[in-house]
Amino acid sequence: MSAALPRPDARARRVLRRALAVLQPLWLIAAVGLVAAMAVVAARDVPLEDLRWWLLPAALAATVVWWIGLARVWSLVVAGAVRREDLRTWCRTQPLRYLPGGVWAPASRLALTRGAPTDRVATVAAENVVALCAAGAIGGLCLALDGRLAWAPLVLVAVIPVVAARLTGSASRLDTGRTTAATLNALVAFAAYAGAAVLAQAAVSGWQEPEVVAGAAALAWAAGLVAVFAPGGVGVRELAYVGLLAGTLPRADALAAAVTLRLLTIIAELAVLPALGRHTGPMHTFGDESSRTGRSV
Repeated sequence: MSAALPRPDARARRVLRRALAVLQPLWLIAAVGLVAAMAVVAARDVPLEDLRWWLLPAALAATVVWWIGLARVWSLVVAGAVRREDLRTWCRTQPLRYLPGGVWAPASRLALTRGAPTDRVATVAAENVVALCAAGAIGGLCLALDGRLAWAPLVLVAVIPVVAARLTGSASRLDTGRTTAATLNALVAFAAYAGAAVLAQAAVSGWQEPEVVAGAAALAWAAGLVAVFAPGGVGVRELAYVGLLAGTLPRADALAAAVTLRLLTIIAELAVLPALGRHTGPMHTFGDESSRTGRSV
């Protein structure tokens, strides 16, 4: 009896794995090139000799905490636990966000996730919703701490993923336990991101309005996430940050800090990728055992 032919989805996953291995260095180089171009533009307005370089290592450390936190969110959503294989696959697919269209990173994870179609879509959507809501909640909290109470209701969006899991958990792997864990993890991650933004801004212009800077950075990240037309949120995130700080900081200082923060995120990604994303075996499809049939756990 002849061997059974591989299913189309299995062939597609093999093609995707090979493409990731070949293209990953290329799109990382392209991403760094985009950021470098933005840095050149910002450097025209801010004298680099005045940059407080000693603050940047702490900002980079906070950015690394944020980046690993985002990887943990994916692992918690897809498997209900933090697993190295899920962290590795997230790190290796995430650079795809810089390709035109801005949806290729989640699309690649959708293709690699086990489970029924509705379960896979729900899992990938949950990762983005959790991150979006956490960023919004941290942004609203920071601005409210500065007395801008109109932003305070944004804190409540943090519960949206948990409520959604309670309503839809029977149709997917997304029970309230793993969604709660992912949301708490994301809140910590974006607190670190907000801290990195404060340090980056302080490196450019000194310690000015740290709560507003933190809130603007978190909300700007959220704006970049939903702007799928901008690969990696490039441009949108920086413009949103500058706009939110209008009237608080000089435009040149805000833009320089936004570009500095973008550079820090790229450096953090490049630092984490060899450790968590290095090739230690084939890139397997991932998800917990129950997700193969689409059942919740």
